[in-house]
Amino acid sequence: MAPHFARCFVLVPLLLLAACEPPDFGIGLATIESKAVGLGLRELPRATLRSIGLPYGLGVVRVEAAAASAGLRMGDVVYGVNQSRFKSAVDFARLLAEQPPGEPFALLVRRGANDLYFAVQPALPRQQPATSTLLRT
Repeated sequence: MAPHFARCFVLVPLLLLAACEPPDFGIGLATIESKAVGLGLRELPRATLRSIGLPYGLGVVRVEAAAASAGLRMGDVVYGVNQSRFKSAVDFARLLAEQPPGEPFALLVRRGANDLYFAVQPALPRQQPATSTLLRT
């Protein structure tokens, strides 16, 4: 069976979230890209989350620009924005979308056995058509 894409599409500023279902598992693992923050994230399997003691988190798979300047690294697990933990990729996208454009925010990250906050200063958004950012779930 070939993978297929989910049917729900929602526009969210600064983020691209794409979910597809692997043929063997029947569950979707979302990928999130944020050019303004310079961050690529991927949902983690439940077994991985259990092994690090988190109910939900997103693994860092790409670090550039503002995220790199803030100190994030590949392999970090992001599980909170400012003082709020999130429970899904959609919840994470909503929390970031609520941030005023260009305003700094904090990401709560698990790195090894340590929990750290990183202050991220995103790039100011350029004038782009509303369809330039897409959230797929």
